Amino acid sequence: MKWLLVNPRPDEFSVMGKFEKVMVPFIPMGLAYLAACLEEAGAKVSVYDGFASPGRTLLETAVDYQPQVIGISCLTPTADALKVMVPALRKACPDAKIVLGNIHATLFARELLEQGLADYVVHGEAERTVQRLNAFLEGKGKLEEVQGLSCIRDGQVWTNPEAEPLQDLDSLPLPAWRHFDLDQYIAPPLFAFKKRLLPVLASRGCPYRCYFCAQNVMSPTLRRRDMVKVVDEIEKVHHETGVDLFWFCDAIFPLTQKDAEVFCREMTERGLHKKIQWITETRVDLVDRPLLRMLKQAGLSMVLFGLESGDREVLSRIKQGVTLEAGAKAVAAARAEGVTTLGLFMLGLPGETRQTMEKTIGFAQRIGLDFAKFNRAAPYPGSKFFDDVYAARDLPPWEMFSANYEPKDGEGIVYSPDGVSDEELVRLHKKAFFRFYVRPGLIARHLASGRISPWNMAKGGGLIIKNFLE
Repeated sequence: MKWLLVNPRPDEFSVMGKFEKVMVPFIPMGLAYLAACLEEAGAKVSVYDGFASPGRTLLETAVDYQPQVIGISCLTPTADALKVMVPALRKACPDAKIVLGNIHATLFARELLEQGLADYVVHGEAERTVQRLNAFLEGKGKLEEVQGLSCIRDGQVWTNPEAEPLQDLDSLPLPAWRHFDLDQYIAPPLFAFKKRLLPVLASRGCPYRCYFCAQNVMSPTLRRRDMVKVVDEIEKVHHETGVDLFWFCDAIFPLTQKDAEVFCREMTERGLHKKIQWITETRVDLVDRPLLRMLKQAGLSMVLFGLESGDREVLSRIKQGVTLEAGAKAVAAARAEGVTTLGLFMLGLPGETRQTMEKTIGFAQRIGLDFAKFNRAAPYPGSKFFDDVYAARDLPPWEMFSANYEPKDGEGIVYSPDGVSDEELVRLHKKAFFRFYVRPGLIARHLASGRISPWNMAKGGGLIIKNFLE
């Protein structure tokens, strides 16, 4: 079969709001894995990333390629755009089957199928499911054998049993990066690198169940790769592409002390620590100075900490399981070891007030972070947060389910806590960036370190100031 895999970028709206001007595309690793698995199964594959295909539209690509199957990654903020996108694709490629996947499609398969927006929906981790679906479409198997699949059959939505999560992640072929123009994927300004960035995966799933998180819909169980094979992959990709900056897209990396030791030993013994830098995200209660020192010696350049809030009661309610003291200690340890830090925060969580959000902004300023990213809390489908908020409410348009959605005139946002207006939360969100970044001491620190060029600092700072003053 001839597949076109699509990471769509709807033209009708921007999910990043005004900050899109300083955003860069992240390469869709899921499609790279799917492409590799389909090719392993004998399919022919092309990939279209709407965020990194300048001068080329999806319809033009589809008309020229004439796929037999169009697989579309469906995330919540882009789900409404399918109502325009899919009819256009059906008109351009009338014989092609439409397959939807990713978290929104997994959760809302019935609705999408009943609306005629898909012929098939694959649930959860899709690598083996698409291989079985490809075999079925080629007449080599039965529909009932395609686990983790929904479709319309005899006028009704038919759902096969869910596929078991893949236990041996190392059995997957490596992501097929050859389908992407890697020059389009430059590290975002907050990562303080102006070079190509590729993701790498060392595990799937997360042992924690945070109130606001929906990622376990896709990977419900924790599975880890062999660290030697992870380093093998980094070495191979570096040799083949020249990319020397990698980002671990795991929920947490490293997950254990043993994983850290094996990974760091392999990186240093092969000399890769002198050629490659890497970025990771972890919990503040899983690091200390000795661990960070070892990771730094193996090439770690930046660590992202999910700090979330500067208020103790808010942290307790979201079941994060960490303390403010642990957060401050982890940031101090990273800074002492020369590791750049990026703190991730949310504003407007359930039960929040203006005062708790002010605490978060002050906490971010106080603990010595190099960078901070503030999101408005959004109740994403698949999270306990979503279930609580929309148990008895009508759903707003899906495009609003973005932490950076820019409200149109007279429009609200997807969620604000009781006692806080939408307008006040939007204002506090702008204020957080302004107060964190427009500080002489932080600006001087970045200029002295050379992490950000004066041009990028002026560009980003100008946008933050303009956004705050509007």
